[in-house]
Amino acid sequence: MSTTNNRVREHYEGDDPYAETNSPGNGAATAVSEDARQHVVNPDGTNTVDLDAAAREGHVVTVVHNGGANTPTVAFDDADFVGTGPANMTSAGATATVRNVDGTTSGWVVEATGSA
Repeated sequence: MSTTNNRVREHYEGDDPYAETNSPGNGAATAVSEDARQHVVNPDGTNTVDLDAAAREGHVVTVVHNGGANTPTVAFDDADFVGTGPANMTSAGATATVRNVDGTTSGWVVEATGSA
């Protein structure tokens, strides 16, 4: 992990360390990294979002469905959430913003959802 000054510089010079894009294979999980604040998914089939590495108290992540052929799905595992996770996202532009409330892998709550 780079220092704070390097991260700020990278952010303003176009290499945002807090945004990532993932193109998982058909049926594979898409893992959100430790520092990600935005996780863009180019889904293939049904891809489940793995939030384990990003689980720290107060961390907020927005997951974005970036489209794909044959109506792919971005899914969430209810076991990761206090209560119920967001509904499966099946269209490009759909978003789900989640926050970890206790630092555990099952401590996520839904803050917001949206569609294109």
